[in-house]
Amino acid sequence: MDEAGAIQYKDKMHIDWLNDFLEWAPILLMVLVAVVFLVALKWRSGRLKKFMDEWKRKIVRQAEAGNPSAQFRLGRIYQEGDGVEKDPDRAEEWFHRALPGLKQKADAGDADAAFDLYDCFHEGLGVEKSDTQALNWLQLAAEQGKPEAMFDLSLEYREGGLVEKNEDLFMHWLRKAAEADERDAQYLLAACYEHGNGVPQDLNLAREWYDRAAEGKDSGTEENPERAQGK
Repeated sequence: MDEAGAIQYKDKMHIDWLNDFLEWAPILLMVLVAVVFLVALKWRSGRLKKFMDEWKRKIVRQAEAGNPSAQFRLGRIYQEGDGVEKDPDRAEEWFHRALPGLKQKADAGDADAAFDLYDCFHEGLGVEKSDTQALNWLQLAAEQGKPEAMFDLSLEYREGGLVEKNEDLFMHWLRKAAEADERDAQYLLAACYEHGNGVPQDLNLAREWYDRAAEGKDSGTEENPERAQGK
């Protein structure tokens, strides 16, 4: 093979190699990205698990020390099997132990404690179910400024569960919850303005509330879209 032929052969080899590389490069890149993603996901999952384990140990310490809010949270953990085996009996025990302290805190103006008591009486956690008591504690939590309580109370007035349906009170508490940055309430209020449900249709206000909800912190709307629709 003369020199010119050798050069042409080398050029062809280089071109063939380049073509092979270009053909496989996207696949290799996808594999590399997938490996990096899996490594990052495993690292993040490990950190999250460590954080949750530490959080649960802290809840246990606080519950055993007599903190009623921690006792209620620990009851939820056993009720739902969150990182532990479900244990309805232990859940019921912790709910029951939490009740006196929650009542004391709620009477002193603690909206979170009042909202926990609403859950207890509404679901029968550590105590016999009572719609009357559930409504009393829900109203107290809402009046004390708990955004989630305001939203749940608005839905009660919309659906007529614990109270008679009342469109005016539904909008009153929905607006207060939305103004308190309860994200689900903001989405629902936006939908009300969009479709003219309970308020005059106003697409500008609808867009404003949708934007405000989208800019807010995640409160579970994506995980539970039915709640945002008031179902």
